[in-house]
Parts: sequence; C-alpha cells; structure tokens
Amino acid sequence: MVGAPQSLKSAITLSSIAAALICSGSSELRAQEVHLRPQAGLYLPTKVSIQNGVLHIRQKVGVTLGARLTLNFTERFDVVTGVTYLPGYAMFHRAGEEFELGTGSHVLTATTGAQYWLLPPARVLSWEVHSGVGLVFGGQPAYDDLFASSTVTGILGTTVRYRIGQIVSFHLRVQDRVYRIRSGGGDPGRRPRPPLQVSFGLGFPFLESIR
Repeated sequence: MVGAPQSLKSAITLSSIAAALICSGSSELRAQEVHLRPQAGLYLPTKVSIQNGVLHIRQKVGVTLGARLTLNFTERFDVVTGVTYLPGYAMFHRAGEEFELGTGSHVLTATTGAQYWLLPPARVLSWEVHSGVGLVFGGQPAYDDLFASSTVTGILGTTVRYRIGQIVSFHLRVQDRVYRIRSGGGDPGRRPRPPLQVSFGLGFPFLESIR
C-alpha cells in the first residue's frame, strides 16, 4: 500500500472490519441468497434553488454502467456492494432567461453497505435502517487520470416505503453523512458535515423483483 491515498487506505480498512464482523458472526448467520446483477441506467440528478430571487435549475444527464452484488443473509438483513462507471455527462443550467451548457468528466464509484429491515420488504409498509461506505474516483482537470483524486464518504440512514400493489411504491429516505474525506486534487482533507438529507422517491417493485 506504499503511496496509496489515505482515503483509499481508510476504505480498505473499513471494508476489512465489516468483512471480519460478518465472518465472525454466529453460525446461524449464513448467506441464503447471492445475486449478481449488471446494471445500466440514466444519471439524472436535478437541483432546484432560488438565489437573489432568481430560479436556478441544474440538470445533469449521463449514462452509467456497473454491477451490484447482493448477499441476503436473512429476510431482514442483507449486504449490497456495487461498482458504477460514468463515462461523462452533460450539464444544463437555467437561471431566469439565461441558459448554459457544459460537460463533466468520468467518475468511478464503489459502494458497500448493510441494511436491516425493521418491517420486511415483502409487506405493504416496509422500513429499513442502513449504513454504508462509498469511494468515488474522478480526475481533475476533466478526463485527467481517473485515480488522480478520491473521496470516501460514510452514511447512516433509514427508509420507509409504502407499496401500492405490485406496480408502484413510494419511499421517504433520511440520511446523515457521518464523514467525508477527500485526497488528491482540490482541497484534500475532512470537510464539514452537511445537514440531514431528506428525499422522496417513486419505485417500481415489479422491476426490483427481477433477478
């Protein structure tokens, strides 16, 4: 690990601790199901804000490729690890009558997390608590070395989901960023924690059930 970024060392250490805790658990905690799913999707984060009385709309558009590995230990506990690559994205910014168009460079993301269902996902009303670690790589300036900089983020959160039949589900998610450490490029180091993040979402259970 000579010369490895401190954030990468931290991510590896945290992953090793998580693996040790899982492996050292009771003999009853055994993986019942393992699912490996390739993934491709749209990257569409949107931000709406008002600055000096002017409405600002920022939209990013891109395509992501990756895979997700899910370990279902019990009906209530599972661990999910995923890798996602974003080759690049377009950025649209509208402020009043002004309109800007830009581009963003490639981003590689690796995440691992565990979730425990207080109310099982098979129910109409389900509730889970989760914790995870994410590692993001992205070179600066644009399209420079992909591993020129990295950011490690740890989160704690909970999600409540209400399902309507087998077609649509609504969820409310609350997350707290426990820490964020950045190395290489920009201003490396630990950054202040933001307030709680609250989001609403719409899901399609019949797609989630496809393995």
